[in-house]
Amino acid sequence: MNFDFLDVLSREKEGNEKIKTCIQCGSCTGSCVASDGMSQSPRKLWRNVQMGMETDVMSSMGFWNCTTCGLCDKRCPRGIPLSQIMLSLREKFDKDGGSVAGISQTLDNLRKSGNIMGEDAANRFLWIDNLGFTEKERGELFKEKSEVVYFIGCVGALFPQVGGIPQSLVKILRKLKTDFSLLENEWCCGYPVMGGGKGAESLREYAEHNIAAIESNGAKTVIVSCPTCYYIFNKVYPKFFDKPLSFNVMHYAEYLEGLITDKSSAGSETKNVTVTYHDPCDLGRKLHITDAPRNILKGLSGVMLAEMRFSGEEGKCCGGGGNLEMTNSELSFNIASKRIGDAMETGAEYLLSSCQQCRRTLQNAARKSRARIKVMDLLEFLLLRLEESGREAAK
Repeated sequence: MNFDFLDVLSREKEGNEKIKTCIQCGSCTGSCVASDGMSQSPRKLWRNVQMGMETDVMSSMGFWNCTTCGLCDKRCPRGIPLSQIMLSLREKFDKDGGSVAGISQTLDNLRKSGNIMGEDAANRFLWIDNLGFTEKERGELFKEKSEVVYFIGCVGALFPQVGGIPQSLVKILRKLKTDFSLLENEWCCGYPVMGGGKGAESLREYAEHNIAAIESNGAKTVIVSCPTCYYIFNKVYPKFFDKPLSFNVMHYAEYLEGLITDKSSAGSETKNVTVTYHDPCDLGRKLHITDAPRNILKGLSGVMLAEMRFSGEEGKCCGGGGNLEMTNSELSFNIASKRIGDAMETGAEYLLSSCQQCRRTLQNAARKSRARIKVMDLLEFLLLRLEESGREAAK
């Protein structure tokens, strides 16, 4: 037993010391979507931490299977920041010279190119090619000055499977005649670095680069379609500066809430459809934004919302968070498959979310399990309904 291990871990971040108050109630294990894939349950892990069993804890590698979804944090009766301590264990693992193949490759990509795929910066905008824009219209997406900047995020920009998300938001913003721009020199928000065990301080260069790029544009509002980017901008970046950010950061659901409705389309009779909504962990539980996406759905005619058993701030993780897909893709898939099961119970035709990573993991699980449910991002569904409503109204 090495109680210095417990003391050092407790001092590393504010709140970590609360692990000493753990009463072994087991709510963490009961809440954890990844516990089935861990060599020891979260409850046992925390007991071993309390007992100073450093070798046993660090060799378990269970902290790499955490999605950092925060459900255990929310339910812990002692208010222990358990997902934060999981990241502290990753940081210790990294400082001790450990490495995980999937994480190491991603960190190399970020150092080389500023994105998780190691792609050339120009490839962040290949999805624009499918919009059918003229050269002039494409040029209008990159303004030197604008009121709004759309920060896309690595997954939305570089994964063709979810290219429909930035495509849909661009189309909707143009319909609204929003004065917006994309950032030609956008970098990753930096979360994969922090989640990879390098600590929050490692995000400083990403914060400085992205903030400088936005400020040079002069935008007062930044819209994001990735909840993790949103979380990093609002909860991590400000810690590096002595003043608030000079711009307001919003998730697209907040920005579009109240601006978009198809109920005013006279004579439109779009098909009635039942949907269910999956709350992204960073957006719903960590940032408490659960009403805005639902209010958008309420503004769409013929759309009925059927809630899953676990929704809102109690929503279950999709399995795509915490870099889990990089370290244990099988566990990530199993978690997503269970969430698909929750969605199927509602009888909904569509499973919607407002996160590009949730969209990827849930759609992959639905396809592999041959579940008869359509997985879409809220933006994609919104554009689909608006276009259907417009066609009906034009008849």
